[in-house]
Amino acid sequence: MIRFLTNLGTSLCLILLASCGGSGGSDVSGIDGSGAPVATSTHGTIDGFGSVIVNGVRYNSDKAQILINGEMAMEENLQVGYQVSLIGSIAKDGSATADKIEFTPNLVGTISAKNNNTLVVMGQSIKVNNDTIFDVRITPRGLQGLTTGTRILVSGSLSADGSISATRIELANNSSQQLLGFVRDLNSMNMTFQLNQQQISYAGANLNLGNQNLRNGLLVSVRGMQDNNQLFQATQVNRIATEFSNNIKSASIEGYITRFGSITDFEVSGINITTNTQTRYDNGEANNVLLGVKVEIEGQIDSSGKLLAEEIEFEHKINNKIAGKITNITLNNNSGLGIVTGTLEVDGASIRTNNSTRYEDKGNNRIKRFNLSSLQIGDSVEVTGYSSDNGFIATKIERETADDNEPEERELEGIITSISSDSFTLFGRKISTDENTQYRDAEEKPISAVNFFTIAFGKRVEVKGIALGNDFLATRVSIDEDDKGKNQFKL
Repeated sequence: MIRFLTNLGTSLCLILLASCGGSGGSDVSGIDGSGAPVATSTHGTIDGFGSVIVNGVRYNSDKAQILINGEMAMEENLQVGYQVSLIGSIAKDGSATADKIEFTPNLVGTISAKNNNTLVVMGQSIKVNNDTIFDVRITPRGLQGLTTGTRILVSGSLSADGSISATRIELANNSSQQLLGFVRDLNSMNMTFQLNQQQISYAGANLNLGNQNLRNGLLVSVRGMQDNNQLFQATQVNRIATEFSNNIKSASIEGYITRFGSITDFEVSGINITTNTQTRYDNGEANNVLLGVKVEIEGQIDSSGKLLAEEIEFEHKINNKIAGKITNITLNNNSGLGIVTGTLEVDGASIRTNNSTRYEDKGNNRIKRFNLSSLQIGDSVEVTGYSSDNGFIATKIERETADDNEPEERELEGIITSISSDSFTLFGRKISTDENTQYRDAEEKPISAVNFFTIAFGKRVEVKGIALGNDFLATRVSIDEDDKGKNQFKL
């Protein structure tokens, strides 16, 4: 599959939207008075399969045209964590059908630097968090499995400063290089422009721009090769469309605000957005709509071709993480729209799932159509998510191979919500300590137990320890003050 993905074709897909997230997908939008299925467009992260689940909506993909870098592909070539553009329809009962699914990587290239939670490829910063999926071929999985000189393929969200928030990272096998971003500093005399942090020469390149001329602000994907002077010699420059076709009536997008004029005039990854007095805001308010903020938007296409936002949801901070074994699973009675939700316990910690929870099977069998119902008591999993009024909400669940975790060793990350003289609470779970527990401050320097318990309340911590039934004994606790674990706006 990786060889197929990195054998880039002669044309790139035209992405209609910028990336999309999903506040659950249970609401049906874009249904007109006739009750007929309405053409819709979404671009977002693949959460799972059976058929294809994107942004919390399950799309029947049996007859969908699937393109990867403009080449015909199959559903099995798509992966969880890919940012895809999808054109289809949603019926009155909420059932959805995909007509076309397209995937284009944000970047293919060689790692030149690695620092904390950031990779650098061709000058581009690639930000990694707990929700980033690392392909099973990267061992050990995570940043520790990548080194400078490694060639990777990255899918994710493009921010206003040109950095990429990665949703999936894979190994790349060939020498092709690729970048996606907004054209700036165009010099038509020298035939160069800047793309994020990389200078591009388009002399001799095939320009596939549709009915547009090359200009500053145009969203493009380029392919070619970086020379010894770090100049990227493009062989092909392809425009990524940021407008909606005439038949599209509803849409949803997730991404960073890349231009802000006012609350009624801004862009998300180059897509024109407007609001009105009926627009709803989740996890924030209207005055939080600012340049560089990540949002999830659902709405209707107005007469001017803009996306009129019905709902804007601000990003939840992914602060919680637990790696352990499943001790209980409860499945909900679902709506019949094909997405399984429910509750699971990991070493006794209760975790809720929703329509947008992302699933990846990295176990021995690696089930493609993997979801909550595929899990069994005793499975080793890693779960990431955020705290809400309803508890720990899972954004990603990965099943691991049996030998990924030591029999008793566990890892937790979260916000301390209560504290006593020798224990504290993470997402409702009591964490005990003893005289052998090691404590570290935000700079990873040793501190005493007294100092830790004096300053730790409300802090985000990373914990390693031992699970003894439903009890947890911490062997090491580190304070992480870079992320206090609160949602972006709601405190």
